[in-house]
Amino acid sequence: MNNDAPIGIFDSGVGGLTVAKEVISLLPNESIIYVGDDGRFPYGPRPREEVREFACEISDFLLSQGVKMIVVACNTVSSQAMDLLVPRYPIPVLGVIEDTALYAAPLSLKKRIGVLATPGTVNSNAYPQAFSRIDPQIKVVQVASQALVNLIENGSGGENGVKDFASKVISPFRELGVDVLILGCTHYPYLTKLMGELLGDQAQIVDPAVAVSLRVKRELTERKVLSEGNDPRRIFYTTGNPTLFLKVGSRIFPGLDSVESLKLK
Repeated sequence: MNNDAPIGIFDSGVGGLTVAKEVISLLPNESIIYVGDDGRFPYGPRPREEVREFACEISDFLLSQGVKMIVVACNTVSSQAMDLLVPRYPIPVLGVIEDTALYAAPLSLKKRIGVLATPGTVNSNAYPQAFSRIDPQIKVVQVASQALVNLIENGSGGENGVKDFASKVISPFRELGVDVLILGCTHYPYLTKLMGELLGDQAQIVDPAVAVSLRVKRELTERKVLSEGNDPRRIFYTTGNPTLFLKVGSRIFPGLDSVESLKLK
């Protein structure tokens, strides 16, 4: 495997840029190819088989581009398609759920962890299942919100509107006394500061992008395929509107200045 081959990262939209940002921050010599499937956003309410089909289609494209690893930055895909993706490809395929659970579990002194996610992720029960394997005593409180994801993806709602909506969404976590909150959709870390303000000292916020980037580094190190190049490439594709992707994505990923259009089925 070529050490300087890029890392492939994909998501249902701009949200996975939070993962791309963390990976590049931790591994600045690595090249990446990012695909945001904005043209078929959102994934959260879609049927499981459709999500799996989209995931394979994008992963096939990334493999054709010569990536050395595929990072599934989407919680919905991670909860519904990893059993299909991992054995399908000759390179490592990493999701976000298992590593996030491993990262978050020791942080909870009350053993009460909140997960804010899309309907698809919540309905899959992937996070409760992951925590049950780590520590059966951990209670997981899940809240699904597709609307909040939509506000972030579309760059709409305004600051006050998003704050008001987020405050209502996280009220169950306050009421049930969670002390760790996982932002279980890659769009949500865009609101990390706001969530911290709303929860105050009650709960520690966990961004899955941090856990995933640590796993990426560990995998590449163990496989001895860390890039040593000093001219990394950063290529971004969207299946939707490149202008809108650039507008919204640049708020998440500073320095994003070019987005290419990608035609899939």
